[in-house]
Amino acid sequence: MTGHESRAGDRTTFGPLQLKSIWHEHELRNFDLMVIMQVSGCEHIAERVISGESVSAEEKSVLVIANEIAEQKGYLPLFDMTDDDARISENAGPELEKFFSSEEWQKRDRSSTRRL
Repeated sequence: MTGHESRAGDRTTFGPLQLKSIWHEHELRNFDLMVIMQVSGCEHIAERVISGESVSAEEKSVLVIANEIAEQKGYLPLFDMTDDDARISENAGPELEKFFSSEEWQKRDRSSTRRL
């Protein structure tokens, strides 16, 4: 990617868009996480990954979708699936747990979540 790039919440960036970690708190993080979780439909799978449960190949494909949405929004992958199992990237399980217990997540419109 070349040219001028910008991302919500950032000043204008010149050159290629550098993906950022979603796990570092910033103004739009919870909103962006909510969009990624709801559009991909991965919230229940993510909760299982946090608790250390295994996920099936079909469930991994949903996590791949979440990673692709994150990349489109300018973030590094949320889930690491480099080996036989999936885990939260950057060992950020506690950050995702904190998000799941946030007021924003608890008060979300559940009808906006994709059903698998």
